[in-house]
Amino acid sequence: MVFYILCAVILLCCIGVNVCILMQNKRAGGFTGNVSGMGGQQTYWDKNKGKSFEKKLERYTIIISIVFVVLVLICNLI
Repeated sequence: MVFYILCAVILLCCIGVNVCILMQNKRAGGFTGNVSGMGGQQTYWDKNKGKSFEKKLERYTIIISIVFVVLVLICNLI
């Protein structure tokens, strides 16, 4: 019985991680961002990024991913 509940929660975590990842904006970082000259400049948006919706999505993605990994390990031990 516990195994089936864990499997259902794992499935919900999978869906949650996918939704969070798909809702995130694409970042134009890497080589292209450094060549354009905007790599070192900080805007108002960059300074207040911690309170934004994107930062919350990133945090939720990390939390749900950790819960997913822990649940999979517990499910494997049962």
